[in-house]
Amino acid sequence: MKFPARNQIVAQKIPTAAATSWLLALLFFMLTAGVQDTLAAEDNIDHLISNGGYMIEDSSGRHRYRADDLFVPASTMKVLTSLIALELLSPEYRFETHFFLDSQANLYIKGYGDPLLTSANILEIGKKLAGMGITKLRSLCLDDSVFSLNGETASDENSANSYDAPNGALAVNFNAVPILVGKNGKVSSAEPETPLLPLMKQIGSGLAPGSYRLNINMLPPEADKSPTLRYAGELLTAQLQKAGITIQHPFKKENTPGSLKPVFIHQSPAPLEEIVRECLKYSNNFIANQLFLTCGLQAYGFPATWDKGRQTFGNYAMTSLGLPKEVLIVMDGAGLSRQNRVSPAALIQILGRFKPFATLLKQYESIPLKSGTLTGVYCYAGYFPQNDTLIPFALLLNQPENTRKQLLKELQARVPIGDTGIPLARLDKR
Repeated sequence: MKFPARNQIVAQKIPTAAATSWLLALLFFMLTAGVQDTLAAEDNIDHLISNGGYMIEDSSGRHRYRADDLFVPASTMKVLTSLIALELLSPEYRFETHFFLDSQANLYIKGYGDPLLTSANILEIGKKLAGMGITKLRSLCLDDSVFSLNGETASDENSANSYDAPNGALAVNFNAVPILVGKNGKVSSAEPETPLLPLMKQIGSGLAPGSYRLNINMLPPEADKSPTLRYAGELLTAQLQKAGITIQHPFKKENTPGSLKPVFIHQSPAPLEEIVRECLKYSNNFIANQLFLTCGLQAYGFPATWDKGRQTFGNYAMTSLGLPKEVLIVMDGAGLSRQNRVSPAALIQILGRFKPFATLLKQYESIPLKSGTLTGVYCYAGYFPQNDTLIPFALLLNQPENTRKQLLKELQARVPIGDTGIPLARLDKR
């Protein structure tokens, strides 16, 4: 079709009523066409979701699907755990472990849930005690009474994997045991800072050659101590002896007498804000649930229990976030339990409150993001950067097909974020 040149167009007068009808018709067409385009764009991703939902908190409010339905969140639950810990305990909070000495030279060690009682830090504790003149001990008395967990763990699987490790008031090395088994069957420690312990030989005797990091619950419980407490006792004994402290008798489980005062209080070398950063970076389940239990302890007093943690999180969600109990079910702080539930809309509200701490999330190029993965559970929660703002998004898939990368790419394309792209091939490498 050939259009006339501008100077060939003949002006015509349109009657007023007709003009009005014509304009209204044109406006209706433009509006409905826009809506149809939006619906079609969203329809293009329907094939990626068999059971899941998503939401983007942008100004249009259009990008949401099953946003009020509940789904298993997996490790995206750690965003809520981090938020509550930072607000309830403060970013500067430091975990403590208390040491007491009685008149018979028994050293009582009372744990308060420090997740960073590692081999290296325990050796430093031993050096400080030796520097105080504490060089000869009758025995070590281990006090884990601050937590009362009754053998319950967060995981539904209770596997040998280190990510299923149990929690405790006095726990070492994230309750994960580094074991190296040689081709000749010889067992040694898989890391230089951790000495070879008797429990490593016991666990390693049944393993094929290789390097392992195993859940301490690989050990059977004993009548007088849990695997967690045995690990703590063996490592504390070895590291204190390495620091020059002699110990006459084996360690034992025993609560600290109320009459004793601490001779030394060890503070975690990192404040809570840095612990949270590491927790989110490595998706550390042990740390997340130490925070979960400590929040319950802070809110409801001694001892810490799983129920106190759950009650604390439920109350926080209602009072601080304004979330009704129907949109959030919290069983643990790491997202290990498949009984956890959250809606995309509730997760968006959590992310909105977490914005001041968004830099603690692991950065995937320009996008702060937390992933969550269980078998049949594939989730993302984070922020799309746009100019100087952060746009929260939540993507929860509870389905056999892991389509979260493709879906995230499609959702990202619906938000104008300038040139801040993300190579999605990197997202599933953890």
